[in-house]
Amino acid sequence: MPTKIVNQLKESCWDQIDNVDSPFLSYKFFQTLEESHCIEEGTGWNPVYISNPQKACLYTFIKEHSYGEYIFDWDWANFYHQFNIPYYPKLTSMIPFTSVTTPHFVGESSHIIMEAYNKFYEENHFSSSHFLFLTKEELEFFKSYNYIIRDSFQYHFINKSYTSFENFLEDLIHKKAKQIQKERKLPVTINQFTGHGLTPEHGEEMYDFYLATIDNKRAISYLTKDFFIKIFERLKENIFYVQATKDGESIAGSLYFFSNDRLYGRYWGSKVNIPNLHFELCFYQGIEFCIKKGFSVFEAGAQGEHKISRGFRPVKTYSAHKFKQVDFHEAINKYINNEREDIEVIMRKLSERLPFNKRAGL
Repeated sequence: MPTKIVNQLKESCWDQIDNVDSPFLSYKFFQTLEESHCIEEGTGWNPVYISNPQKACLYTFIKEHSYGEYIFDWDWANFYHQFNIPYYPKLTSMIPFTSVTTPHFVGESSHIIMEAYNKFYEENHFSSSHFLFLTKEELEFFKSYNYIIRDSFQYHFINKSYTSFENFLEDLIHKKAKQIQKERKLPVTINQFTGHGLTPEHGEEMYDFYLATIDNKRAISYLTKDFFIKIFERLKENIFYVQATKDGESIAGSLYFFSNDRLYGRYWGSKVNIPNLHFELCFYQGIEFCIKKGFSVFEAGAQGEHKISRGFRPVKTYSAHKFKQVDFHEAINKYINNEREDIEVIMRKLSERLPFNKRAGL
């Protein structure tokens, strides 16, 4: 069947591809983003799906800004602006508003689809093409298309076949383990929900907590209430929701997604300011669930050096970038090479601060 380029998910035959593990690559996840108007023309996230029906699909977005990407290119946009050359629109492929590593082809990696993508890219007024949060397996594929590979890093919890949270604490130096035990003593009740235990009311509740965090950080609200209500129904088998209550009232919550082998921390919020509640809902509950389910990795997302002392390790992430203007492509390549050296230094220093004892190793 011929390759298709469409803006509507229902035409992409994505739902006929059945070898998808990540919840973020499921048809239902993108369907919910569309139906709740989180991604559409006018949001700066105008979706484009390039598919070879029943075999593979490549997802990307026409971007009019760089918000919600977590691989920052504002310096590059300013660089273009200095020469009066528009940086937007550009093409960016990633899970919207979500800094998780996933394949960029749903189904099989396909040179046929990539050629169709390149044609679409070259024939339209895009300054550049970006694939964010690549898997290691994708690096050589994008290098073969003359993409520049950029290094970044996040903080991940690595499950070394722990049998319990207490078993994990045994790997930490005594001082850090005691600190975590102290932080977990909170004046709240913790409730956990997944699968059929989730309700639309939990979705509405999580949306309110999400808005509380947005207001507190003066950030942008990308997701709608409709998204949370629908995703709690459609992906309930891939969602872990942690709720904190006090005096019978729900006061805070955190939302995780999970695949067959990984846990992903996504959103959290609280109505009240209770010391260490953030650590419990966003870190310790996730670590405990990861160990219980036997997952190998818990991705806690970008930023936050305080994760280091709580057992999260700095882990490299990768992105791929190409620029139509040859001079800009070469200049940004130099920028990325210099940045890579800085990241190596930063990651080495962060690794020196890991709280694990000698018995645990690194």
